[in-house]
Amino acid sequence: MKLFFRKYFEATVFAIGLFLLALMDPAVSNGPSLCLFDQLGFTFCPGDGLGHSISYTFRGEFSNALESNVLGPFAILVLSTRIIYLLIKNHN
Repeated sequence: MKLFFRKYFEATVFAIGLFLLALMDPAVSNGPSLCLFDQLGFTFCPGDGLGHSISYTFRGEFSNALESNVLGPFAILVLSTRIIYLLIKNHN
């Protein structure tokens, strides 16, 4: 069980994260901010709107996704590629 957990932990966390972002309603933004830059008082954050952008991308609203953060669709591609790589690597 420990070996299974160790082998698939990263892929599972990334997959669950993408799944939850796909289910998130991007129009609602009333939750607490988890941004370290925001917590430290900076007004600019490079990841600001990334979760919303990913959620908009999953909904097919690409103009809203790019408006929220231009790296959202790219983040989906990178995370999906990483998940597939980890699953293939650990399966063999």
